[in-house]
Amino acid sequence: MDDATMLRRAMDRTAQELPPLPDLVPVAVRQGRRRRARARLTVAGGVFGTVTAAALGLTLLPGADPGAALPAAPPAAFPSAYHTPVRVEPTPGQTPPEKVSTEEGARRAQFQQQVSALLDELLPASVADVRPVADEVSGYRITAGGTTFPVKLSVRPAEGERLQECRNVPSKRTTCEKVALDGGRTAQVYGMAVNRPETLGSMVVTRYGRSSVLLSVDPSAGASAPVTPDQLLAVVRDPRFTDLLKYADAYPVQKKGAPVRGG
Repeated sequence: MDDATMLRRAMDRTAQELPPLPDLVPVAVRQGRRRRARARLTVAGGVFGTVTAAALGLTLLPGADPGAALPAAPPAAFPSAYHTPVRVEPTPGQTPPEKVSTEEGARRAQFQQQVSALLDELLPASVADVRPVADEVSGYRITAGGTTFPVKLSVRPAEGERLQECRNVPSKRTTCEKVALDGGRTAQVYGMAVNRPETLGSMVVTRYGRSSVLLSVDPSAGASAPVTPDQLLAVVRDPRFTDLLKYADAYPVQKKGAPVRGG
């Protein structure tokens, strides 16, 4: 039995028992038209099927509030078409993936499916493909113009932690803009040189509840990120993205770790 079959069966076993992920049905409804538009812009690589609003139940993790309200979603089986995960070999010195139970792995994988579906809708049409990184809940890959770019969405427990100072650093080609979000929250929107002065990446850093949040797109193969800082901010402002943050804050998909980069 291959890994994909085992993952789907684990999701199916838990789908009827545990709290659901946010309902992204509107995303699935709009996917067809958006993908057809993207297909005309794609230089290389296929366009993968999108996730529907499948609801996977979630195991209540230690420290989570059992009374926390989560967005409701109708129970459904795992869809037959979804964003196929990509496997990325660890680089020397990189921390190996966290070992978790089959059920927890399935929960995190379904969270990645929901994130992938939303990014697929909200990112620019030039982004032809969005895929989660297997066994790395914060990792994703997008394809634009035939090049694959790393994307990170980190929602990390960090109660009491504050955003770092928002500074422009011209010598490092780093810009930072502080913007207001709904709910009285603040975000820092970064554009910065990554790896070399001529290749630029984009990043938004904020907080939600007890968690620190980072969404970034890095350059790849000598090409700057195909998503601008303002385009990333538009993703963060979307109410459905906020629903995913609400879920990950109440039921963490990452363990507490080092502060996110920025500042």
